[in-house]
Amino acid sequence: MADERISTILQGQQSRRVALQVIWLVVLTLVGIWLLYALRTVLLLLAFTVIFCYVLAPLVDLLTRPIRLGQRAWQLPRSLAISLVYLLLAGIVALAIDRLAPLLSDQLSAFADNLPNYVRQLDQYAKNLAALPTRYRLPMAWRQPLTDWLGSAQLNVVAWLQALTVKLVRLTLFLPWLILIPVLGFFFLKDAKTISQQMLSSLSAADLRFRVTLFLKDVSETLASYIRTQLIACVLVGVIEGLVLWLLGVPYPLVFALAAGILEFIPVVGPFTLGVAATLVSSFHSWNHALLVAGFLSIYRVVHDYVIYPRLISAGVEIHPVVVILAVLCGAELGGVTGVFLSVPVAALLIVCWRHWRDLQLDRAATLVTAEERPLVESYFAED
Repeated sequence: MADERISTILQGQQSRRVALQVIWLVVLTLVGIWLLYALRTVLLLLAFTVIFCYVLAPLVDLLTRPIRLGQRAWQLPRSLAISLVYLLLAGIVALAIDRLAPLLSDQLSAFADNLPNYVRQLDQYAKNLAALPTRYRLPMAWRQPLTDWLGSAQLNVVAWLQALTVKLVRLTLFLPWLILIPVLGFFFLKDAKTISQQMLSSLSAADLRFRVTLFLKDVSETLASYIRTQLIACVLVGVIEGLVLWLLGVPYPLVFALAAGILEFIPVVGPFTLGVAATLVSSFHSWNHALLVAGFLSIYRVVHDYVIYPRLISAGVEIHPVVVILAVLCGAELGGVTGVFLSVPVAALLIVCWRHWRDLQLDRAATLVTAEERPLVESYFAED
């Protein structure tokens, strides 16, 4: 009888301990989510800084590579190498501004002059769309709902354009980031290896240090490959689309080239937005140009997405198109434009985390099974 009472008391204590642990886990999760939301601006700044560092890291590593002169190896200090890379980047930016700023200013001024005419033509397009149900003599039961839907769609587009304009104006608040990102990037480029080594040395278990080292190496290689591939893709898309639009006689080719390069960093949404804008503006001048632009951009996107881009990105970072679409949709739902921008690299990192968790589970399972059962375990955790 006493043993049963003691067992009941111990079970009650264990149940309370488990419940308390669950409560603490839920509380910590909620606090973590709140912190991520509250610090979203800082996290976005860090994300842009990481991108900046991964772009410049190969040049810094190249300059700091040891050079053997006779019996001695000479190596450029990392701080000096970073400073030289910054000077080179500043020179490239200054040269680009000197060459492209006048052309860009002329095209933006021409667009501003034509904007009232574009607004009138866009309003005429809306009226033509609203008249389609009557023009095609649709049943009366369909006309009114379709007319109402077209009217609401027009209002939604206008509201979206207004919100987009407000957001573009608010981007001026982030101009100080043009200074903060290089400053933070300097310290990241200079001390990243030291910080990672100190973090790894704080881990006592050798096996844990080895696993964390492999994980960090995989994460770094994944981010580096994705960011550099995206940068190359942005340059290619901007140059090719800008050149072809110029050859087709489309107005403001430099504006569209820069927009295409920037929007390429936003998967799916960016290229689609650029295609709609370029086709719409071309239609204001000539429907023949609009059809040519739509046809070219459609064909080029297929060639770029299924021929060029897969050859740019390494096999270790390759993500299925369905995963990209789902990641973009989730990013848009959770974080708007920022979420879309970060969706694919976050998805890539989650895939890396899954791969390392799977390997860890495989190692743990392998220590608990016999030699005859090991092939079954390995096949269960094997990649598709």
